[in-house]
Amino acid sequence: MNNIKKNLKDIREGFTILSGQDKLVYLIDLGKKLDLIDIKDQINENKIHACTSQTWIKLVYNGENVSFKANSESTMVKGLLKIIQIGFNGTEQKDILNFIDEFDSAEDLFAWINIGTTISSQRQNGFIGSLNYIKEELHGK
Repeated sequence: MNNIKKNLKDIREGFTILSGQDKLVYLIDLGKKLDLIDIKDQINENKIHACTSQTWIKLVYNGENVSFKANSESTMVKGLLKIIQIGFNGTEQKDILNFIDEFDSAEDLFAWINIGTTISSQRQNGFIGSLNYIKEELHGK
């Protein structure tokens, strides 16, 4: 789990020094670097149904380590998905599950990342849905 926190250190620092609209610009810039899911994997089984925009995540397993590919119609959701990729890609399943379980709510996680109230509740729902999807998939593995 500490690896995830190390992976997210620069993201947290970036959101700490920014405020208001600058946080949104940073999030959108992160989304431009998203490792995209293949079009053929943008299917209902990989769809995040809690998100108001079309969003998909595909988990890729390499032994105990997991990586994610994703896509969304929303530029902000792409940024949130990139945060997940930066934090989680190449880490162990158990560390990802422990990290997700460490936070009681999305608000707590957003506060930890220093996004704060910058993200609307609709986008938070997409992020929560993505984390729940990942958690369910990892428990099923």
